[in-house]
Formats: sequence, structure tokens, C-alpha cells
Amino acid sequence: MARRGPPLSAFHDRLAATLAVIIPLAAVPMASNRASIWLLWTALFAGMAAVVLLHSPRLRPGWRPRFTGQRLPLFLALILPLWAAIQLIPFPAGDGSAAPLSVLPLAGPSGILRFFGYLFLAAMVIEIASRRTRVLSTATIIFAGVVLQAVWALVALHLLDDFSLWGPKTAYEGVATGTFINRNSLATFLALGLVLGAGLLAERAAPDGIRTARPGRTLTSRLGIKGLLLLVGMGFILMALVATQSRLGLVAALVGLGVTVLLIRRASGLSAVRIGAETAGLLMAAAAVAALLGGGLSDRLIFLFSDGESRLTIYRQTLDLIAQRPFAGHGMDAFGTAFEGVRAPPLDAPVTYDLAHNSYLMLWSEFGLIAGSAPLLALLVVAVRLLRRMGDDRGFPGIAIGALGGLAVAAVHSLGDFSLEVPANTYLFTAMLALGLGRRNHSPSTENAAPRTLPVAKARRAG
Repeated sequence: MARRGPPLSAFHDRLAATLAVIIPLAAVPMASNRASIWLLWTALFAGMAAVVLLHSPRLRPGWRPRFTGQRLPLFLALILPLWAAIQLIPFPAGDGSAAPLSVLPLAGPSGILRFFGYLFLAAMVIEIASRRTRVLSTATIIFAGVVLQAVWALVALHLLDDFSLWGPKTAYEGVATGTFINRNSLATFLALGLVLGAGLLAERAAPDGIRTARPGRTLTSRLGIKGLLLLVGMGFILMALVATQSRLGLVAALVGLGVTVLLIRRASGLSAVRIGAETAGLLMAAAAVAALLGGGLSDRLIFLFSDGESRLTIYRQTLDLIAQRPFAGHGMDAFGTAFEGVRAPPLDAPVTYDLAHNSYLMLWSEFGLIAGSAPLLALLVVAVRLLRRMGDDRGFPGIAIGALGGLAVAAVHSLGDFSLEVPANTYLFTAMLALGLGRRNHSPSTENAAPRTLPVAKARRAG
């Protein structure tokens, strides 16, 4: 007679399924890049988190939230909203008046709420990431959502005459934007999905062994139907990524995919020389496919340096902005207002520069060098812990590797754009990191489930 799972596990299954649907769904309404939309998601995440906190102790007495095991990155992440709140406090000035540090204090509270929405999501995903089957199903549903976004982007561009759900395009005509407004933001979403798919392939391969495949076995028998479907999905994602004609998006995707493949092969016990050769070969093949599929992208790559001059000007003037308040910052979501104080030719077009097009400079200009570096340190801590999960018998090595690939994508794309300032991308990125940090409650020997480590890495440790 089959045993029924404990009530808390069943509750986590339902929570995982709900989150897995919400994360790609959040990309549909303009990537949730409107305050009215992301405030709704934040309220939903807050309500769900409250239910988890109130209901879980009833299902299992003595329950403790799993996110408490990530105290250091959580502490570092909380520095940002705490400092944003301090920036809203009126401080006495030399003339007897009082004014907040933020040059746009009305924007601060909503920005703080948006950031807490990411923290609520991270805490809930960490909470459900305690069983391999649940982690795999959650990651697979999220990946399927990214594939659907890719398919829609291709259909809307090629079959529906560059159709947009949000009315006629006023920019990015002739390139894929999907349900997003900005092609570069869509490219980041797709690149994250691409490395998530690679991580899923690695995690599904773990029980059978990457190097233990017998000669003569077909691709289907090695990967299984689910593995082949993952490859097909990754193919659609790559085609849509090329169709965005996002130069930095393609570079970030290739770097993220290269990191992912490198880590997968390293976990399989291969030599550094062979890993380097295989990774270089894969990246060259992917770049060749991208060149064949995207003529417009190839043209844009040719003019990459000349087109980047205006972006470099923004960076130089943003550095001037940071120098004005290197430690206090100008306030959360206040970049556009603060930038007008340093804006100078050749940035004299009648437009508003409300984004730095570099997430690192954006953080330092809004929060200062100390508080603005806190989330970067938090991500560094997460990266170290993901590396440890690769060799943890109770972790999910393939998912952890995919999360590290996602970190690489985010790190590269944030150098030249603002994609992680788009909520839908941050929801996906946050979920990937949280799943990668997951760790099962019991050792593999106590559950009827596959081992966590990639098999050859496990054999290497035994030797």
C-alpha cells in the first residue's frame, strides 16, 4: 500500500506548482515592468508567504523556515531596502531646514516594496526546494514557460507580422520582443531559460551517469524523451534569442551556457584541457548557428563599438553622479532625477535618461558604494554556496550548475543594460538561485530517490 506524503510535503507541492506557474506568467503583462503590475505580484507573494508562515507550524509542529539557513546572503540583501528607508528620513541641513538623502523620496517606498517581493519569492522557493522530484518539476514548469515565451516571440514576429499584444510597436520593429517591450530584456529572460534547460539536462542525467553511457546507445536512450524535449525547447529559445537581435543578450547567453557546460563537464571528472576544448567547440557552434539564423544580428555586431559611444558617455556621466555622493547615494529609483544634475552634451537629445544601462553603476549611484555593493556581495555568497551544492550529496548539482550559469548571464548582461531591473527577469533569476540552493531534508539513502551529486564527481571523491 502506497504511503501518503506528510501534510507539509503536500502543501509544499501545491505551493511549488503555484510558484512555477506564476514566475513565467509574470513575463506576460509587459514583463511586469509597470508599478501597477509588480505591486500586485508583490502583494500576492507577501500573502502567500504569510500563509506559509502561519500554516506550516500547524502541519508540522516545530517547523522552522528553511530560508533561515541562508542568513548571511539574506542579511546582505536586507541592507539595500534598509538603506533606502534611511534615505527617506529628513536630515537637518546647514540652513536649518531638513531634507531626505533621496532626491526623489516619493519613489522610495514603492521601490522598497518591489525589492521585498523578490525576497518573499526567494524565501518561498527555498522552502519548497527540499525534494528532488519537486525541484525538478518546478524547474521544468518554469523552463516550459520560457519556451512558450520563445515560441510566442517567434510566432508574433514571423507569422503575425511583428504583432505586439500592447499595440503597434514604436520601437524594436522587425525584431522579437514577445510579451516584453524591450528586446534586450527579453534576451536576458531567454538566456536564463537556456542555462536552466542545460542545468535540467545535467540533473536528469545524474542518476544514470554522464560518462557511464554504454557505446552504441542512441541519443534517445541516453537522454530519454524528457531530455530530448529539453533540447528541443532550448533550440526554440536559441532561435528566439537570435531573433531579438540583442548583441549583449547573445554574448551573455553564450557566456552563461559556456559556464554551465564547463561546470557540468568538470563535475564529470574530465581534465581541464578537454573541458576547455569542449566548451570552446560548443560556443563556436552556437555562435555559428546564431550567425546563420540572424543576419540582422550579424549586422548589429559589426557596428557594436560605434553604437556603444553614447552608452559610454552615460557611464562617464554616471560616474560623475556617483562621485557627488559616493556613500549616501541619491535614493532608490531616483536615478533619472539625479542624472539630470550631471547630464551634459553630447547627451542633449530631448529624452529622459532614467536608467544607467549598467546595473552596477545604477546601484552605486542610487545607494552609494557601500550599500550599493551589498547585493553584489550577497550574490557572491550565493555563488560560493552553489559551488558547494555541486558536491553535496543532499543538493541538486545540475540545478545548482544552471543557477551558476544564470549568475554568469546576469553578471555579463548587467554590464551594459538594465534587464535585472525588469521584475519578470528578476523573478526568474531569483527562482533559479533559490532552487539551486535547495537541499533535501534527508540523505539519499533514506529516500527512494536518485542521488544528488553528478555520478562521476561522486566516484572521484570515493577514489
